[in-house]
Amino acid sequence: MQKINEKTIRDAKQLQGPSEQNTAQQIRLGSKRRGEFGEAAFLRKAASMGFGVSKPWGDSDRYDLVVDVGGRMLRVQVKSAHRLCGGGGKGYNIRARCRAASYREDEIDFLVAYIVPEDIWYIFPPSAFKGMTSIQLYPYSGKRTSRFEQYREAWGAFHAEK
Repeated sequence: MQKINEKTIRDAKQLQGPSEQNTAQQIRLGSKRRGEFGEAAFLRKAASMGFGVSKPWGDSDRYDLVVDVGGRMLRVQVKSAHRLCGGGGKGYNIRARCRAASYREDEIDFLVAYIVPEDIWYIFPPSAFKGMTSIQLYPYSGKRTSRFEQYREAWGAFHAEK
């Protein structure tokens, strides 16, 4: 695995917090590039919390990053949402799948979702979305709430024993 270096962390600082300019720029980019921005933002966040973060060589695995928590290596899949869904629902859609298949517990330890315009993180164990291919999140809708709000900013999950 490739250990993430300080230059990568400095480069990721451009993604610190919500910014209309950064968000508009990211929307214009392709989905692969937006995914890379999400991974870079996670790298910065996790490293700032004292976690070791590594990137596996290539992109053939079902996880994006490996997080070292006290010697425990956790496989993390990072997803990001850069704009509200259509239809006026004021929600964000996160794909909980790779191609057509939902992520399983034997493939990842956590799916981490980053809502870029709101600078909000959700940390999901695979059991939270078992068999689902997408997750709808409504962090500030006022009307609708998501059953997934319990996972908002749930960084303590990385320290919990499996």
